[in-house]
Amino acid sequence: MDIIFSRKVAEELSERYTVLELEPHIVEDKVLETFCVIESDKIPLNEVTMLEHWKKLHREFVQANKEKNGKLCNDLAVYLTGKFGGELDEFYDIVCNRYLDQQ
Repeated sequence: MDIIFSRKVAEELSERYTVLELEPHIVEDKVLETFCVIESDKIPLNEVTMLEHWKKLHREFVQANKEKNGKLCNDLAVYLTGKFGGELDEFYDIVCNRYLDQQ
């Protein structure tokens, strides 16, 4: 998985690759958006037909994280873990662990 630090580059790459938003980071008082590029060979063949659905759920996960909605993050992570070839499983775990005390 490659990480992209530019929305413009991510949008350009998304025309040919699976590009997913991660979470923003504050660097020197500026918001740095991050995205990941999932290589096509990492996505199992049986997942390809549902790829748009998993991408939608991932966007909902990212939005829930931005809104600090830990319950929704945890609920969505149940479905997203293992998707995208497992490339984002650690990301889902890290985000969900932030909200353990909210459950």
